[in-house]
Amino acid sequence: MRYIKLYFTCLKRAIISRLQYKADSIIGIIGFLISNTATLLSIYFIIDAIPSLNGWSIYELGFLYGFSMMPVAFDHFFSDELWNTAYWKIKNGKLDPFFLRPIPVLFQIIAEAVQPEAFGELILGGVMLGICAANVGVKWSFGLILLLVIATIFGGILITGIKIFFAAFALKFKRSGTLLQGVYNMIGYTRYPISIYPLILRTLLTCILPFAVIITMPVEAVLFSAFNPYLLSLLIIGVAGAVLVLSVLFWNWMERFYQSTGS
Repeated sequence: MRYIKLYFTCLKRAIISRLQYKADSIIGIIGFLISNTATLLSIYFIIDAIPSLNGWSIYELGFLYGFSMMPVAFDHFFSDELWNTAYWKIKNGKLDPFFLRPIPVLFQIIAEAVQPEAFGELILGGVMLGICAANVGVKWSFGLILLLVIATIFGGILITGIKIFFAAFALKFKRSGTLLQGVYNMIGYTRYPISIYPLILRTLLTCILPFAVIITMPVEAVLFSAFNPYLLSLLIIGVAGAVLVLSVLFWNWMERFYQSTGS
């Protein structure tokens, strides 16, 4: 309870800090809207030239792309400071004070900042889901809605867990941003049907870096009734929880190798 209370205190401070620069936050939100809209348009032009992609129509692909933004936005809002840690925070000596406080270092990193730009992803993703679901004729049920909510929240937790794992390498090697970026970019593959990829990539996205479990599989459950929504929800919760726990344990272990750069 102490850490929950402390986290919300830090979260309030971070939000107030970001809102001191309202124009910057608004520009960031608009920037994410433009960036994701441009990517969506590129997908549209591809499908416009090819009527379907492995049986997926333009609206089904739009639904997939729209939902893929939801867990990413959830993670983006809460844990974006991990990028700074992986790229330059340790190299520049900015992490040293964190080790002097009687609070876990990882907790401080997560609670240090928020990114309002994530609302740009949530807005565009939500609009796309609504438009594409109406055109596809999705038959909503409580189970499907619950599945998407769980996939959004616990999908964001899973993404955060993977970021923690690869950011932890910076504790020993001073920088791991490039490695983290390469792994994070794998999410982009889930914006297309994973059935179009070779077996080795499908296995990677399902079993090793399970982005397909939190993005592609829930969408297939909604569009094609490919999975039981309740069982899939339990699978997502279990996978996300396991990834987060293992990542935190790995981070704590890597802290033993931390040495200040003296910067």
